[in-house]
Amino acid sequence: MFVRRSYRDHRSSHARHLSELDSKWVRSLSLGLVASLIFPVWACADDTDFFEAKVRPLLIERCYECHSVESGESMGDYRLDTAPAMRTGGSRGASIVPGDADASVLVRAISYNEPGLEMPPDEKLDDDEIEILKHWINSGAADPRTDEHPPEESVSPLSRDVDSHWAFVPPSRVSGTELREDSVTAHPFSSDLIDDLSAKYAGELGISVSEIADRDTLLRRLHFDLSGLPPSYDELKSFREDRRPDAFQRRVNRMLADPRMSERMGRHWLDVARYADTIGYTTAGKERTIKGSHRYRDWVLKAFAEDMPFDEMVRHQLAGDRTDPENENGNADAMGFITIGRKFLSNEDTLDDRIDVITRGLLGLTVSCARCHDHKFDPIPTVDYYSLYNVLNNSVPPEDLDAAASPLMLVDRDKLRRQQVYIRGQRGNRGDDAPRQYLTAFRRSEEVPFENGSGRLDLAEKIVAADNPLTARVYVNRVWGHLTGRPLVDSPSDFGFRTPAPAIPETLDDLAADFQTHWSTQRLMRRILSTRIYQQASTADAETLTLDPNNTALARAERRRRDFESLRDSILVGAGQMECQYGGESVEITSPTITPRRTLYAMINRQNLPGLFRTFDFASPDMHSPERYQTTVPQQALFLMNHSQLTGAALAAASQVKQDHAADVRQQVRMLFRRLLQREPSASELDGAVAFVQSEVLPPLVNADPRELWSYGTAKWENKQLSEFTPFPVFDKNGWQIEAQYPSPGAFTYARLTNEGGHPGHGNNAAVVRRWKSPIDGVVKVIGMVGHRAKQGDGIQSVIRIAGEVVFDEKQFSSNRPLPARKRSIRKGEFVEFIAHSGPTLSHDGFFWRSKISATASDGLVVEANSVDDFSGPFQKTETPQLDRLAQLAQVLFLTNEFAFVD
Repeated sequence: MFVRRSYRDHRSSHARHLSELDSKWVRSLSLGLVASLIFPVWACADDTDFFEAKVRPLLIERCYECHSVESGESMGDYRLDTAPAMRTGGSRGASIVPGDADASVLVRAISYNEPGLEMPPDEKLDDDEIEILKHWINSGAADPRTDEHPPEESVSPLSRDVDSHWAFVPPSRVSGTELREDSVTAHPFSSDLIDDLSAKYAGELGISVSEIADRDTLLRRLHFDLSGLPPSYDELKSFREDRRPDAFQRRVNRMLADPRMSERMGRHWLDVARYADTIGYTTAGKERTIKGSHRYRDWVLKAFAEDMPFDEMVRHQLAGDRTDPENENGNADAMGFITIGRKFLSNEDTLDDRIDVITRGLLGLTVSCARCHDHKFDPIPTVDYYSLYNVLNNSVPPEDLDAAASPLMLVDRDKLRRQQVYIRGQRGNRGDDAPRQYLTAFRRSEEVPFENGSGRLDLAEKIVAADNPLTARVYVNRVWGHLTGRPLVDSPSDFGFRTPAPAIPETLDDLAADFQTHWSTQRLMRRILSTRIYQQASTADAETLTLDPNNTALARAERRRRDFESLRDSILVGAGQMECQYGGESVEITSPTITPRRTLYAMINRQNLPGLFRTFDFASPDMHSPERYQTTVPQQALFLMNHSQLTGAALAAASQVKQDHAADVRQQVRMLFRRLLQREPSASELDGAVAFVQSEVLPPLVNADPRELWSYGTAKWENKQLSEFTPFPVFDKNGWQIEAQYPSPGAFTYARLTNEGGHPGHGNNAAVVRRWKSPIDGVVKVIGMVGHRAKQGDGIQSVIRIAGEVVFDEKQFSSNRPLPARKRSIRKGEFVEFIAHSGPTLSHDGFFWRSKISATASDGLVVEANSVDDFSGPFQKTETPQLDRLAQLAQVLFLTNEFAFVD
């Protein structure tokens, strides 16, 4: 979904602050939602209790980010965080009219019935959520909230003393001598003064620090952090038996020198850089692939493998055209850090995205929040935003990109442009000039503006300057979080005034001040890995968990689950199907069969990120990602149980074990445990598994390929009747069309369907149709998104038919909205049809359409379909091979928490 950057920036930069707001009410959200599944919304006897259980959590979750004092937003002059504010309302009237939901602006907005008044803008509320709010208002809108927010500070953030904030003061080293003299709680296993800091703070809290973890745990943890892959059984056994005092450090040194380390750390940095291989949404016919995108990814790998100093990495990523103009050392490719992001239809939004990745990614400052007004919390005036805008607006692709040293590089304009502040972010409302210079609060008043071309190299030098208090702290905090499982500062890309210092601020300061003396990532990692903090066990007693539930004292290790890349790569290793090619172009990994490349090299389609990635919490490539968020949802287990890739992996693992131990079932089971879990099975596990492997195989379930249920073609659409459906005969460039020549002559012209949308032909005789044939009798439910994003033309008509009945028929023009859910009975062989036909004009009829279908039979069988994930060109149906008992055991081991978790 396309959302303006200014809106998305506020959502991201205020997310942490909102999590602190009314936290007890946020915690009640899950209880409220569970209760709503059991009791109807009118079952609460007390109206105030109903508000607290249902309404307040819903408002916090879905509305406060844009309509509250805490977020700094009151879009449309509406605040929804107090009862008086809701009754007062804004420009369209009162948010709520107690007793009359239909007269309330809030209900009009969430109903999505009025163009321009659709809230939340990114996704319509569920029907149950809408009913909760309507019931609350009709019942009198009981609301105990007063104007509980303190008035905004009378002192402007621009007037605040920068030195009063911990993150804006240069970090300094900690005196180890003074610390040890002052501390009586130093742990005997401490190896670094930050261990002593942790032990001292833990002692003040009245808790003990954990012992060093056992050798198997340590090596598994080290392999996860430095390669993302599990150690082998033999590697664990060798380390367990290595009694040299420096055995762990030897392993650290060996793994830091392994290219797989750069693949692991490089993927973390690609999250920061919002890496993808496509530009995102674009108008019809424009190439979406970013030429040479993999060259930036491979440059990142090379930089980490060679331990390029981080300050040098910053210079190359911002000004590779100056540091390596002919790309002799590949450093012009580093400018993908700026250019690899989404290309918006508006150049202002593209530049905003680049400002955001530079300032949040390198400085931990949400400068993009100053696009339309001075920053609400930090000393960042709007002129600072447009100073950086000026730098980037004078940085353009080379005139002849094909002849350029790198397709990812930018160069300075031949004639530099001036830049004025856009008052309230509006291009037509100009203010004072914004010179190309560094942020006001962090430069001396006598400093002259940037004079070196566009100023990108000057900007890079300011970012890595010795007196910059932010860059080293931000980077060290990221590396700490990757290695230990939790960053010291819990908002890694926001170090502003509203972000509190870590519980032990000296830890981050000492690491950052030390890092500024060498800028070596590997040296920083080596120091962190050598600490007792990193090597300690993750176990803790009940008292410790009570006294320090968030582990602020760093007194125990964090328990961690494998992320998407590590989980998939570990499956490849277990199946013996890992291909070790280093670098290279991106590949598709979502096909029915296993692609043997590491997940790092997966094709990232920004506009249509595959559902597999989203299911396993992959970082959104739409914008800079401070950190990964972990969820536990049924789709994860369903993928591991049902997808043909896992079937292939289980078969491969079992086949290789049987080749080595053909006649010995007990040995096969033991080898499978060693291969997948890196340990011997217990006696009871061995006996149970052997009995299972020797048992009779059950007959297979019905095997259906979701692709064969879909068909794509053109048809005549007249008087709400569909006729003359004709399948598209040609599949070219990832889409179905009439013939190899595109556009086609005659009425069909641009008629085409792709995985995420398409384009109708001209007139009712050339509608395009995507249809799904139900394999069961039952009830079908259809949801999705549809949109027409061009501002020209007259739009398209979008129609949904279920079993021949029109259930949705609406014009789409310059729009993008969720479809209301539609349910109907359907019989086996009947169709769900998605029809798009043009208006009177032919131009600008490209559309976006993404749909999900769920059909439920009377016996509870559920068949699901996804118009994007199931999309395919011509294919040969492949039968999923039946798993024998040993392969089934392999798949069970892939599903265990022991396989998915590190500690």
